[in-house]
Order: sequence, then structure tokens, then C-alpha cells
Amino acid sequence: MLLGLMLLSACGLESLLGLATSSDHPAPDGGSGPDTQPAIVTGRVPSSFVPGLSALDLSFRAQAEVSPGEVTIDAGQNAFSAKLPPGQAFRGLRVEVRRKTMNLFALIPEALPGETRPTGSDVIGERSTAASLLVMAKASARGLAVSSLSGRTLEASLQSLDSLSGSGPVKVFYDMVAAIASCASCNRGSAARFSEPVVSPAGLVVKSGLDPDFILANPVDYAPSAGAEDTTEAFDAAMQQALAEFEFSLCTCDDPAFVAACCANPELAAACGPAPGRPVIRVVIAANMNAGQKDGNCDVIDRFRWAENKPGARLFVAAGVHPESPIQDMAIHQQLGAWTPNQVPMFDDGTNGDGKAGDGIWTASFVLPVGMRLGYKFSWGLRGDNWGGTEEWPGNQRLLEIADANGDGLVVRLDNFGDETTNKDKDNMLLRANGGSGTVTWDTDANKDGIPDARERQVDSDGDCRLDAWVNPSSVSPLSVDCP
Repeated sequence: MLLGLMLLSACGLESLLGLATSSDHPAPDGGSGPDTQPAIVTGRVPSSFVPGLSALDLSFRAQAEVSPGEVTIDAGQNAFSAKLPPGQAFRGLRVEVRRKTMNLFALIPEALPGETRPTGSDVIGERSTAASLLVMAKASARGLAVSSLSGRTLEASLQSLDSLSGSGPVKVFYDMVAAIASCASCNRGSAARFSEPVVSPAGLVVKSGLDPDFILANPVDYAPSAGAEDTTEAFDAAMQQALAEFEFSLCTCDDPAFVAACCANPELAAACGPAPGRPVIRVVIAANMNAGQKDGNCDVIDRFRWAENKPGARLFVAAGVHPESPIQDMAIHQQLGAWTPNQVPMFDDGTNGDGKAGDGIWTASFVLPVGMRLGYKFSWGLRGDNWGGTEEWPGNQRLLEIADANGDGLVVRLDNFGDETTNKDKDNMLLRANGGSGTVTWDTDANKDGIPDARERQVDSDGDCRLDAWVNPSSVSPLSVDCP
């Protein structure tokens, strides 16, 4: 049962069993070591690439930019030692060395408090760059952030690429990266040589790992027997062939094939949660409490038409499994608050799935079965308050069907507090001229964009009252687990 419990924890399915994050079950901090100890990352850069290395040449990124507390440079070795923020652990940490048009990458699978990484070779050069580009590309094709992958998965991938780099398509790609990185005269323009690639699920390069502006300004003979190249075409083709040579030892928890196999194994049955055989997905419910937000009629929302802006108030979400949901589960219903107001807190402090502290966007995250249907609404009050004077509007509810509309492995719903024109089921105030009818059902699609109003949807990013951008939360990633 140990493996089953490991899968249960890794998939976040403990939430499905009713262990909601709360004051009784606080969210873990970023690290597993003493709060005062930092993870330390080291690296050496060949002086032929970047002579006279300085701290200004270095940047670090996991889910977001990471600012080291201290960076020490060893001039004799052209090396560095960086102390990361104390008490925090980082997975899929990308180290970039950049000076003018030269840049190189390295991936650190896992950096833990009190430990120094990497434990093997710490050379940041053409080989680490090639491996990093391929891992980033493979993660992109799976719809995953590199930082969402386990340290074990990343370590295994880097080892696999190292063993494959002596021949075949992986060697061809490594050689191309080496030729581009080694071009001493490639200093025209301001674009760096390499960038994070984007690859489609079918394995086609959508955004090249070779910057097109760089190679246009600095043609390089990087493809065998082809002469100087000034496009990314050959590079992209080589990347696609190299990507076919390795695979992550990873399963995503919203993959029906994985869930079916998991639940068919008696030893792993516990990992299926209370909805056996059903995929699960991370769900982010967020509310914008900033003044001046507009509703679906392009009118400014009165946030405190019904709620009182009392001192010390914070945002809560009250929700429950909808009676019309094809999946009914009392444990999940209780986890969502069972429609008790001012009990399930939302966060605007950069934790618990919240992207940025103090930006006025409050967040709560859950792990729920795909296909479940919820009712929910927001309240602004003190813990334990009743509905009166706290709910965004009296009566009625918002609807949400758990379905991934944009294929990012997440369900993200960002609403404006007090908006009565979106997914409010009854007495909906969206004007008929804007597609409203007074009610919203599971199939209503007021703006005719092909996505029902009761699902995750795009948001208005520029205040013109048109939905134009998907929410891309930086602090959460799709659920995944190392394959058993």
C-alpha cells in the first residue's frame, strides 16, 4: 500500500478524501529543511563562452524568477555559488547564464534546503543547454511546467539524454547547439541565442529554441553539409527528431488511461479517490476584489451593493456539489464547505495557489473529478459570519463544470466579485443584447465562443469588455505523478 499512498499524495487526492487545506491542515511551505537554511546551487562556465563571470550574468527560474540571497563568484574557476531563499525547495530550477548574445542553460532537478546542487558535473555549457532545451520542449508538449515535474523524473530524463547523446538524433541536436554556442563572432543584434521552446502535443515545434532574430543576424553553419543557416528550420527539425528518442516516466492525473490502469490495480485502488475510475484535475477558483472591474454589460461592478466592507474582512468561497452533477460525493461536498458561508478561505498572500500577494485577486484551489458540477459563490466577511452583509448577492449561485477548456491540465475560473452577468444561474443580469436570458444552465453560451458559461473561460485582460486571454496561474501546475 505504500506505493498507493505515495500516488495518493502525489496526485493531491488527499483533498478528495476530505483533507482540505485549512488552519487544521496548513499548506506546507516551500522547503523540507530548517527554515534558516538555503539550498545552494553551483556552476562553472567555460571562459570561452563567458569570460570573467559575474553575478549579473546569472538568472534563476522555477515557477517564477528566483532571487538568490547571495551569489559568490570564484574568478579563478569562472564559477559561482548561489544561496537561494532560505527554507524553500525548488524543482526544475533553470539556471541561465547570459551576456549580450551569448546564453546557456542548465536544469537543476531539485534544490533542497541545506543541500548543494548539482551533485555531479556543474558545468554550464553546450551540453547542459541542449539537454535543457529538450526537457523544456518535452514538458511543453505534455502541457506541463518543468517545475511541476518531480526531481526523479527530471534526473532520469537528463541521464537518458546523456546516454543518447553519443549517436543518432540526440547527438545531431547536441552538435547543432554546440556549433551555435561556440560561434565567437556571433555578436550582432541584441537577441540571445537560445530561448524556451514551445512544442505542440503532436511534437511539432511552435516556438523555436533557437531565437530567429539571433540566427538571422548571425548566420551559423550549424547543420551538417548545409552551409551557413540563417533560419531555425533545420534546428527545429532536429529538435523534433530528438524529442522522439526519449519520454518522461510520468503520468498526469487527468489522463483517463492512467487512472483506469491505476484503479484496475488493487494495490493502487486507494489512489482513485471517492470517484473510482475517474480522472482528477487541479481546480483554481479565483475572484477579483479590485475596484473598477466591469461586468458582461461593460458596467462597473458595485462590489458592496450587498456585502459590507467591514474592517478585517477577507474573501471566502462557499460551494457544494450541485444536485445535477453526474458525480455525487459527500466528502467533496464537505471539502467545498457544504454551502456554509465564510468558512472556506481564499488567499491573496502568494500561497495556496495564489499567484501574487496583495494584488486583489483571491484564490482557492482544489483537486476534483473531471466532469463534476459545482455551485458556488463568494462572500466578504469574517470567519463564521452569516450570509447577510457578506455574500456577493443574495440567493442563487454560480455554476462551474469541471472541464479543461484550453488543454493546460488545469481548470481555472477567475470571476469578478459581485458580477451578476456571468455564470450566475438565476436572476442573471446580462442584457439580451449581450446574449443574456435571465438564467444560465450548463449549456448556456451567451457570447457564442463555443465554451459554456459554466466552465473555465478567458478573461478580459485590457478592460475592453471582451474575453481575450486565458488565465495562466504561475503558482500552480497540473497534477502529475511518477509512473508506478
